[in-house]
Amino acid sequence: MVRSGPIRADSAGAADDADRSAVKSLRKALAVLNAIAEAEHPLVVADVAIKAGVARPTAYRLVQTLVAAGYVAQDPLDGRLSIGFAVLPLASSLLDRNRMRIEALPHLHALAKRTGERANLGILYRDCVLYIAGVEKPSLPTIYSRFGKHAPAHCSSLGKAILAYLPEPDVRALLGRKPLEAHTPSTITNRVAFFKELADTRKRGYAIDRAELVPKSYCLAAPIFDANNRPVGAIGVSGRELEPLIKHEELVRQTAEVITHHLM
Repeated sequence: MVRSGPIRADSAGAADDADRSAVKSLRKALAVLNAIAEAEHPLVVADVAIKAGVARPTAYRLVQTLVAAGYVAQDPLDGRLSIGFAVLPLASSLLDRNRMRIEALPHLHALAKRTGERANLGILYRDCVLYIAGVEKPSLPTIYSRFGKHAPAHCSSLGKAILAYLPEPDVRALLGRKPLEAHTPSTITNRVAFFKELADTRKRGYAIDRAELVPKSYCLAAPIFDANNRPVGAIGVSGRELEPLIKHEELVRQTAEVITHHLM
């Protein structure tokens, strides 16, 4: 009979070191993947290394692994990197199972059709607004799918619509992590003024982006709540002028209320 002896301390330590090394490598690989995904244009490996904060040889090895797995695509001519098709099953699995998105999609299309403006659906994710659906204005020939893009919460109507109904300590904590950075001359950068803006949003029932993120781009949004009356998202419309959007504020609020009802 073979007796198993106690696990040697040095063996356990080696296993722990291997686990830590694997986790560290995974974090670097995810940083590389995020750097490529967030870039406006395809990157070379040297740029990826800088943006991901890893050494160039490490970036090269991780990129080759991600390319082989299909999560990153590399142009055979210039070697530039972009996101690969292997991410699509992951993204579609998430989107197809997101109940709020599923409930909101027909109302998003209807909102765009009735207002003649672009319609957006977003949530608060990692202190930013994450767009999970969008429909272009009917006068344009293309479908507007902005999902996956993100924007600062403090200067977008979707973000302000959600923040206005969060507990104030949560909002203050978020602002501690994400300061009120100016993106245009219209961005609110003063905390007192920002909390007044949130109070005004609650009073109106909808939030306004007065070209605070992008010049000459205005938005109006209303919050969506879950069964526990927590703000879980927002739906809104955007355009080049504010006045036409204000005329649709009741429709936007009603659309948000309908989606909220379906989530109850």
